[in-house]
Amino acid sequence: MTTMLRLYVQAPFAAFRTFTAGWYRPTAGFLTPSAAYGLALNLAGIETRRDDGSAMTVTAFGLPRARIALGADPDNPRGPYPTVHTIYQQLHNYPVGASGKARKEDAKGNKYNITPVRREFLSDLRAIVALDFDETEEYPDVEGRIRRALDRDAPQSRRTYGLPFLGDNAFLIDKIEICEEPRTALWYCRVRSHVGAVPHSTRLTTWIDRRDMSRTRSDLFAPAEPAGESIPDDAWTAIEPPPEPAPVRTSKKKGLP
Repeated sequence: MTTMLRLYVQAPFAAFRTFTAGWYRPTAGFLTPSAAYGLALNLAGIETRRDDGSAMTVTAFGLPRARIALGADPDNPRGPYPTVHTIYQQLHNYPVGASGKARKEDAKGNKYNITPVRREFLSDLRAIVALDFDETEEYPDVEGRIRRALDRDAPQSRRTYGLPFLGDNAFLIDKIEICEEPRTALWYCRVRSHVGAVPHSTRLTTWIDRRDMSRTRSDLFAPAEPAGESIPDDAWTAIEPPPEPAPVRTSKKKGLP
């Protein structure tokens, strides 16, 4: 059994990292399916992280499966698509190895490795997010949990999980609301390999694995014109989180108790 929900998301700034190099940190050109999935689970109060003793944040096993479609708002007076900006910063850190040791004393205890970094971010993001969650015994009512989180009059509307943001904890959201009626959108659809250049095409991550980047998935998407209420088949992305791994069984050697 599945549920169906559409959200309107509006934010002044956002960033969706397709990859992160030491000096260049780009953003996708629109809200990504992986980020929309994380936002939905945040609203539902479902913990997406697991503690395996490592320093990095890794994704929990057995999260609910879903289908997600994303669309740009054609009614935005400044245009339907967010603008990509670039800023340059100085990244201060402690270098790995022996490099930069000559500057250590001059830094007087401060971080003495300084690297120029280019970062991209989006402005004026307005998105329609369609969510279609599988209902399971463990996660029977994801849609209802999201609705209650966004309903200020609901008895259980008080959030206890965390503050939702879009790619950076400084990029907070201005508005999230449920679309009770279908809204017109420019739906982002997969670009087929035989199709040439498409306006506003961008690579969007569909799943991120921080431990093993080879398992991170992405596809090339572009908004389908004209705008419409119905969602094209190519706009849906299946989110299939990895299941809980089977326990490792150790075999006993013969002759041992």
